Amino acid sequence: MDVRRETFAVRSYEVDAFEMLALPALAGYLQEVAGLHAAEMGCGMEDLMGRGLTWVLLRQRIEVALPARLGDLLEITSWPSGVERLAALRDFEVKRQDGTLLARAASQWLVVDLARRRPVRPDKVLQEPFRRDGTHVFPAFGADLADPAGWEAERSLEIRYQDIDRNLHVNNASYVAWAIESVPYDTWRSCRVAAVEAHYLAEARHGSALRARSSRLDSRRLLHGIFREQDGKELARLRTEWVPREGQGG
Repeated sequence: MDVRRETFAVRSYEVDAFEMLALPALAGYLQEVAGLHAAEMGCGMEDLMGRGLTWVLLRQRIEVALPARLGDLLEITSWPSGVERLAALRDFEVKRQDGTLLARAASQWLVVDLARRRPVRPDKVLQEPFRRDGTHVFPAFGADLADPAGWEAERSLEIRYQDIDRNLHVNNASYVAWAIESVPYDTWRSCRVAAVEAHYLAEARHGSALRARSSRLDSRRLLHGIFREQDGKELARLRTEWVPREGQGG
C-alpha cells in the first residue's frame, strides 16, 4: 500500500484554551499530508492546475479518541483507499510519538474542471495507484446528514482573507471552525469535539456574509449548517460529537 508519513509538532498557536490541538488545525495537518502525497504520486495541485483541474474536498469524517496536546510530536499516515463513483477516497491515522493512536479520518475528494466547475471521472485523470482499493479506517460514509426539525441557534460570520485557499474559495478547515463557533458556551467550556463529519455542498468566496446554524440532536451530538446570507444557499452541513474534557468528569 502506497502511504505517506509526516511528522508535526503541536505548536502554541495551534491549540485551544485548554492546550489541546484545535480541530481546525488537525484538519489542516490532514490536508497537508494529503497534498504532499498527491504531489509525490504525480497528482498534486500544481500537476492538476497545469491541466486545468483541481482537488476539492467533498466529505470528511474525523474521530479523535484522545486529544493531542501542546508539545506533542505527531506522526500522520495517509494513503489513497479507492474510488467511489466520482470521488477519490483517502484515509488517515494520527499517532503520538510513543505510538498511541489519537485520531483517524476518512475523506472523499473530487477532481474538478476549473473552467466548467464540474467533477471529472477519476479514471480519466488519476493514475492507477490512486484508484486502487485500500484499507478503510471507518465503514463507508452513510447517507447525507438529515435536515433538523428546526435550527435552534445561529451566528453571523464574515469570510476573512485567511479563510481563502488556492482555489479562491473557503478552505475546509474554516467550516469546521465555524461549526464549533456555533455551539453553546457551556458545551465548549466543558466538552471537546470527539468527532466531526462534514459534507461540503457548494463554494463560498470572499465577500459573502454567512450564517452558522446549529441544532442539538441528543446529549452528545449537534448538527450544523453553514449558509450564504444573500441567497440562503447551504454551503456545508456538519455533525459534531462532544465528550467531557479529560479531568472534568461526566
